[in-house]
Amino acid sequence: MALLVIGFTLLLVNAAGAGKKPLFDYADHYVMLNDFGRNNFYRAALASAMPRCSGCRVLDLGAGSGLLAMLAAEYGAQQVVALEANPALAELANKTVEANRGLWPPDTEISVLAQLSSHLEKTTGASELFDVLVTETFGTMLLGESALSFVSDARKRLLKPSGHIIPAGGCQYATLVQLQDLSPWHPRPWRGFNLSRLTDLQDTIYWKAMFGASDFGLERLSERRCVLEVDLQHMSPDDIPKNRTYRIQAQKSGVIHAVLFDWDIWADPQKKEVLSTAPGSRNFAGDVAWGWLLQLQEAAGENWQFGDSPQQLRVEAGQWLEMVVEYIAHGVSMNVRVRHSPQGATFTSQDALPTLSSPSRILRPDRFAVKEANEFVLPIAGDHERHDFYAFAVEEAVRQLQQDNLTLLNLTLLDCSSNAGMPGFWAANLGIKSLVMPRWDHIAGVLRQIAEESVIPRNHTAEVLAGDPREMFDILLPENKRANIVVMDPPGTPLHGLSPFALLPSIRKELLEANGLVVPGHACLEVALMESEELSQMFSIPGGHWHEVDLRVWNEEARKQGVLSQLVPYTKWLGSRSSLRFRWLSAPKCVYHVDLNTWPHGLPAKENFGLELRVEEEGLVHAIVARWAVFSGPRRLSADSRYLGRDLTWPHYVQVVAQPDTDPGLLEPVPTSKGLAKLQLSVRHGPAKVTGAAGPEFTLRLQAGTGDGRAEL
Repeated sequence: MALLVIGFTLLLVNAAGAGKKPLFDYADHYVMLNDFGRNNFYRAALASAMPRCSGCRVLDLGAGSGLLAMLAAEYGAQQVVALEANPALAELANKTVEANRGLWPPDTEISVLAQLSSHLEKTTGASELFDVLVTETFGTMLLGESALSFVSDARKRLLKPSGHIIPAGGCQYATLVQLQDLSPWHPRPWRGFNLSRLTDLQDTIYWKAMFGASDFGLERLSERRCVLEVDLQHMSPDDIPKNRTYRIQAQKSGVIHAVLFDWDIWADPQKKEVLSTAPGSRNFAGDVAWGWLLQLQEAAGENWQFGDSPQQLRVEAGQWLEMVVEYIAHGVSMNVRVRHSPQGATFTSQDALPTLSSPSRILRPDRFAVKEANEFVLPIAGDHERHDFYAFAVEEAVRQLQQDNLTLLNLTLLDCSSNAGMPGFWAANLGIKSLVMPRWDHIAGVLRQIAEESVIPRNHTAEVLAGDPREMFDILLPENKRANIVVMDPPGTPLHGLSPFALLPSIRKELLEANGLVVPGHACLEVALMESEELSQMFSIPGGHWHEVDLRVWNEEARKQGVLSQLVPYTKWLGSRSSLRFRWLSAPKCVYHVDLNTWPHGLPAKENFGLELRVEEEGLVHAIVARWAVFSGPRRLSADSRYLGRDLTWPHYVQVVAQPDTDPGLLEPVPTSKGLAKLQLSVRHGPAKVTGAAGPEFTLRLQAGTGDGRAEL
């Protein structure tokens, strides 16, 4: 899914989580190349396999960067054919191969072909078949990139009968876990509003939370159970069952909140060398590249069905459970359901299962709406600090309007935010007529239930209507009635279409009184300097090499793709639960203030500012980090929070910096010392912008004094 982050230049990313492609369509290979455990696993496997075949022909399936092809050549392969379906990535892999020709004998041949293995045909007889097939086409789920389909096809057509496959196999694991903080998906009540009603939005079947490089308090309640073992040397997709049931014993007492998915692969059938994605097994780059998945759980009942509302499954240590795994698209994905083992039931994993249908609460809504609800709406609903801020901001706006002799009964509030209706409901509780506008009908239905069961007095008005306010002017406020207060999301909101910069021009023109107020009224872009080599591994190859392998062409490509002129959003890696090791060299400072009550009136096409950041620590600047904060009076709301849901919904923006006039194959960090760092900020509006996105666009340059490095936001 592409996320459009409003107000910055050229920001395109996919789904929040590990393996995102924030800059261009093969940018995730940087973290893969910096996953040293992965690299060493394949190096050892190829070093063991190559001496066993003379004149070895190797097929690298899904070659990516070309690293595995080069390692095969280095350890004795006579010929390597590397297949990569992405033409741009294949071209880059070929450049990488050319830069490393000296690592293998001159008569060794490496060919990089931009095509799928299913399109590759053997030329003549058996002598043209391959001795070794090596692949690393694995996703966050073991078979998430259809490795078994590609490998089994290539094995039958292109590999010698005695051929060797690396890795030999692997296993997808599932573990029943309890979360230290479930509130991002099971919101607690707030000021008399029963937000737990929103758990009806949980998707406990299809949607999975993608994590990695994070510590958010997982407690394992069961063993790590292998639920799909894959033998790449012999299996085909047809060998994957439709479902399978396991009997599993709770090792601890608690509530099963989720199933954790991770996997292992092994280099040979003896499983001596293993590469794992289990939490804690990878370095930071590896965690980002692979990640792991959490599938929320609810208690399954008779025939494995779910009810109208999710019910938690509490277990006692030693208690036996049944866990059914449904394999989707030959194991490309899977989902798990768990229940207490029926008393006296005779168990066998081969029992025929009924069709595992889904409850209407999951099937009825639009799938994108369900995904957005689980990724963003529920985590925001559980953010009590955010609700407190918005309640204060609404009260502050009311106080300002009362100074104009307006009474509560004369005020109307339009809540266009993603805050689970809390600003609008709180205003209604104060006596203000409120209209809450979620985007989706199924969310609106749940919010109506919350309002009906709440502390809002019966004679106070709180309506809920689903839709985009820009498309419903006549319905919202008929007879030329306008709102006195409109509530917006903060700038940078990850929810599509809710940026205040996109909504405010139309709302101010059609729905807001001339003296009406926007909540929150003020926003600020904060900027700081950061030292973190681990962070730099997400967009470059530090030092330009991995051991003897020259990877400087990747840094050259990063420059070409604009890594020094783009600000990239990350919603997890800089949060309070991230395992990223970093140092703030300067404290975040507001560098651009936005008055949302006047924006965009009177703005020039372009503004330029000279700025200074106080550097508090000596170090190396790897990146400039930016984030939005919003204000109401003395209150401030920003990315700073220990709440996990804030990490998932409030992005930081990372901009690479590098020393100028150096080897283009290196992205050297900028040295800095204590004192003042000078920056030049340019802000573009309207026709001066590079993109068509709503809101201002920023360019930030780190100037001489701290170093001559350049950074563009």
